[in-house]
Amino acid sequence: MKGNAVLNLDRFAIDDGRHLPQLVISEDASTAAGTARFRAGCSCGRMTSHPAGTREQALAAHLAHVNTKIGPSKGPKWLPVGARLVILMLAMLAIWTGCYITGEVLADGSKVIVAGFILTGFALAFGLMVATRRYIAPTRA
Repeated sequence: MKGNAVLNLDRFAIDDGRHLPQLVISEDASTAAGTARFRAGCSCGRMTSHPAGTREQALAAHLAHVNTKIGPSKGPKWLPVGARLVILMLAMLAIWTGCYITGEVLADGSKVIVAGFILTGFALAFGLMVATRRYIAPTRA
């Protein structure tokens, strides 16, 4: 292998390990002439084979793919994470309290029905937390 064929992965901003570049030399007349043309691909399988001229162009095409796949976070920019957590906790408390009060009203003194509504309230509150996890504290993965 030539010295420039070694791939330096340190220059890529890859955080999940699924976007590894796959560079393929096109077998055409340009290879026989000494000017190899590279095609860029990605190990994630979502990048179509991108024709490029030089090796640097192929790496730049792959880096553009990585930057589009790993975009900015989806959370609202105007609201800090701490405020989003407080809103989530208040919403979870409101759901649980609503289920508890509904259980007390409908139970007529039966503790089993109240306990069922309490467990339902917990399940709904934590379901809300799971459903909104990407908007509360988004990750780049």
